[in-house]
Amino acid sequence: MESSDVERMRLKKQQQKARRREKRAAKQRAAEEAVHISEELRRVRMCWPELSKRTLKTFRARGVFGPMNVLSNGDWEQLGRDIANCDKLEELDFGGGHVRDLGIRDLFTAMNDLKISSLFRGWTRSSSIKFINLSTHDFSVAGVRSMVSFLQNANNLKKLDVGGNNIQSEGFSMLLRALCDSPIEMLCCIGCGIESIGIDTGSIPRRLKNLRLNDNSINAAGCRELAKLLQGRDSTLEILTLADNNIQDEGTEILAAALQNNTSLMHLDVKHNNISIEGKVMMLKVVNNISSIKATLQTNFTLRSLRVGEVMEEIQGCINAAFRFTGNRQKIIHTQLSSMRREALCRLQGIEERSNAALYCKFDPLHLPEILALVGRTHGLSELHVALKSSLTMLLSTVDRVKCLEQEMAYYQAKVVNLQAEIAAIKRAEGNVVEVGNDPSNKRRRT
Repeated sequence: MESSDVERMRLKKQQQKARRREKRAAKQRAAEEAVHISEELRRVRMCWPELSKRTLKTFRARGVFGPMNVLSNGDWEQLGRDIANCDKLEELDFGGGHVRDLGIRDLFTAMNDLKISSLFRGWTRSSSIKFINLSTHDFSVAGVRSMVSFLQNANNLKKLDVGGNNIQSEGFSMLLRALCDSPIEMLCCIGCGIESIGIDTGSIPRRLKNLRLNDNSINAAGCRELAKLLQGRDSTLEILTLADNNIQDEGTEILAAALQNNTSLMHLDVKHNNISIEGKVMMLKVVNNISSIKATLQTNFTLRSLRVGEVMEEIQGCINAAFRFTGNRQKIIHTQLSSMRREALCRLQGIEERSNAALYCKFDPLHLPEILALVGRTHGLSELHVALKSSLTMLLSTVDRVKCLEQEMAYYQAKVVNLQAEIAAIKRAEGNVVEVGNDPSNKRRRT
């Protein structure tokens, strides 16, 4: 036997021995662990047998699930290790929202800073997790701080919900920095005690699409920071909810200015923010500025929903109406070219209504026939009558009298030429007939 074959066999035996030793060590650790884990954690493992088998894909334990309520900090750390070993886990749902809604807080032991820290001391990595729900518990900035290392290395995390926890402004900023290089798409921080916000443009999550910040205390200064998420061609934010904050008219003005050139945001909710009528009108102008044809053409066409008040409010109704149109050209057709709708929007927006004649004088006279036909098709005969009266002077200005007379003269000249040709043809026909003798009936055609 050659020396190379002997060496291969020796290496193979060493590898087999190493694997056997590793298996024995794993069994020993499992046995020791089984002795030391609490009965509560053992019950948790019994409820989710896939946890021990490392095949768990969805771990959902919401509300008053008994064993979870009495886990010690050590148990939470061990549970974190169990979760870390599940390399197929995609969803972790430990939300407790519905328990508080029912008013039976005493039945549910919320996850505080110590428990959250223990969980993430054991759960330090995951390449599979996509959704984490830790909403409506009792952790604060310290709990968020314990997550940072994990969040920085969760390279598949798409959704994170920490709503209902007192993470405050510092915790929110910490989350943004931790998630800046992650594929996070949805971040929910509803009711988290957030007041001021500081956003570093270099720490904005690059794929963030959905940011929910309802029920906080965000003011105009916070809106100035949030506007950074809406600026530039690289903006990815599609949904921003700020209901039940305190942005007032100043914050509304900041957001309205940011939305003028934004092409990503599709849904914005700013209702219940102490916004006056004037502030709501600012948002109306974002989606349909009636001050001029040019202003309407330049309004935001990406937004598909914008909540500033209750559905029955007139301004909210006009905002909703703007979203029925497929583009800014449709807004012009259905609002600028409708005298009644234009009058109502001018009144709401505090714009002195222009006469219909002043509107139609802005159009190229050569395009007026096409525009009038469009008005008739879209708004009916009554609106067409208004448009005709308003644009009559412009229509007449397009008429060249001399050219019309020249065209009429050319027409009749052509008629004269045709008549002369017909007369000549008749005369030629008559000239081809001669009489034979004196009898008129004896005629023959000359050949």
